[in-house]
Amino acid sequence: MGKNLEICLNADDHINLANNVKTAFSAGASRIELCGAMHLAGLSPTADEIETAAKALPSNGELLVMIRPTADHFNVDAALLKTMTSQITRAAQLGATGVVFGAIAGNELDVAATSTLVECAKHYQLASTFHRAFDCIADSRNALHILSELGVDRILTNGTPWTDNKDVMQGLNQLQSIITDAKGQIEIVIGGGVTTNNAPILWQLGSENLISLHAYSGVLNSDGLVDPLLINSILQKSTHEQTKHD
Repeated sequence: MGKNLEICLNADDHINLANNVKTAFSAGASRIELCGAMHLAGLSPTADEIETAAKALPSNGELLVMIRPTADHFNVDAALLKTMTSQITRAAQLGATGVVFGAIAGNELDVAATSTLVECAKHYQLASTFHRAFDCIADSRNALHILSELGVDRILTNGTPWTDNKDVMQGLNQLQSIITDAKGQIEIVIGGGVTTNNAPILWQLGSENLISLHAYSGVLNSDGLVDPLLINSILQKSTHEQTKHD
């Protein structure tokens, strides 16, 4: 099966978007998470941006589209829920293979809203990821089990509270607990500071469990372009091995 590496791409970089998609996959990434407004921690990309990424997608690649219309919070009222389901429909129509969303109420999982979003994604045969709104939830163990029961495919977390802005390495103990609690029934996507330096340690957290890594700035060069050598390094794959598969 190999290691699953998910690359977050800034959809606002229209000039380099298609090439970044192609580079990410050719270097060994399994999935792309497409986000607009990365300065706001990632919002829903536009239709044109989704279409551009989808056209650059290889036949075996996954395109996950962020469904987050507003910044600063993860609370979902009726109007926002309607917008989010409409954006899921749009993503499916434009070539996405999955969607990324989150819904909480205070510090608890918003089960009703999440259920609606999951069912909408399932209707279009899209994989679903519950994003780092998970790191706002007080009882992560209970939330994990509910998300699994609802049919969510993946949870994105770095093991630290969302508002603390801490590096993934500061959440190692919590990540290990989450992975253990998941029991391989739901994929844990580790993100929030993944780099070539810490990837070897993070991979070891899931040697016998269902995990993947999620990287953003850790795979970009000084010009903001996806660097295949950095992807190779995170995957612990040699340049020679990459050349053989190109």
